[in-house]
Amino acid sequence: MASLVSSWSSEVNSIPEKYVVPLEKRVNADVPIGKHIPVIDLSQSSTQSIQQIIKASADFGLFQVINHGVSETLMVDALSVCKEFFKLPIEDKAKFVEKDEGLSDFEPSIDQRPKLYIEKEYTPNKDGSNTNNVKDTVFWKDTFGHGCHPLTQDVINSWPEKPQKYREVISEYALELRKLSLRILDLMCEGLGLEVGYFCQEHSQTQLMVTHYYPQCPDPNSTIGIGEHCDGALINLVQQELSGLHVRDKDGKWFGVEPIPGALVVINGLILKVVTNGKLSSGVHRVVTNSTSDRTSLGSLISPIECIIEPAKLLINESNPPLFKSFSYTEYLGYYFSDTTEIEAALKPYKL
Repeated sequence: MASLVSSWSSEVNSIPEKYVVPLEKRVNADVPIGKHIPVIDLSQSSTQSIQQIIKASADFGLFQVINHGVSETLMVDALSVCKEFFKLPIEDKAKFVEKDEGLSDFEPSIDQRPKLYIEKEYTPNKDGSNTNNVKDTVFWKDTFGHGCHPLTQDVINSWPEKPQKYREVISEYALELRKLSLRILDLMCEGLGLEVGYFCQEHSQTQLMVTHYYPQCPDPNSTIGIGEHCDGALINLVQQELSGLHVRDKDGKWFGVEPIPGALVVINGLILKVVTNGKLSSGVHRVVTNSTSDRTSLGSLISPIECIIEPAKLLINESNPPLFKSFSYTEYLGYYFSDTTEIEAALKPYKL
């Protein structure tokens, strides 16, 4: 448990070596807020929402939604119980740490069991493997994740008993975010000419709730909350209250995603890019820390489990040939969690 950043970060004035990002990978923690990043009002007509979602998904692979139907009170409560969880004594969190040091390879848990860990960015060898001789950068954050779908009582009972309202609040929150995720995916379907509900079956078999806790950092420019990446899922809905989330636009420029009270950030994953045959982008993003405040964010990732991923046949024709060949989702995950040489390295074996 000693390696969990939250267990010692308040007691240090400098960054331990394994958390220091190599000079060539360091980022500017202070980028301008992207006022041009779309904020889409879902209370407007569906036609307007669809047009804006498709454009934002093509340009950024990321956008924000407001008036989305998730109660602001529920959002506040969800963030509150997750913050409380990270403030619990170590003995209350120990049973969720799988390794003595808490360091995880961030490999997916098929049974979606609760897991508390810190995460590292691998620097693979030329053959794609990882060895102990390769220096890995450890991210300045603790992460707690668990499954939320199917939301059975056994699943809920595996979650923390403390804070007292965690199970009650996160159950309701997870259901609401799943419902919203599928609503947004249906709007995408309408905009692309796909059958409504296309993403609601095998592409969305699981939901993973992930809470990231980024403690106050003595030197934000020497470390990183999480490096630039695309989510491996279909779609991710993120709740944030403080700045720190950055997105890269199609010109390669980085911008901060403004924390808007009551808004949720929608981040398209790599699977969405494949199924839409590249018509929708996956959002390239990263998270930086700051020297004045702790930061907590909640993510709800919708993903397949075991199915074949391929471009939707309705989007393929002579003028729009497939950009990807069919592949197994579980095989793809093996690449996603082992090769970080490029942003979309996991898709390289499947590109046509």
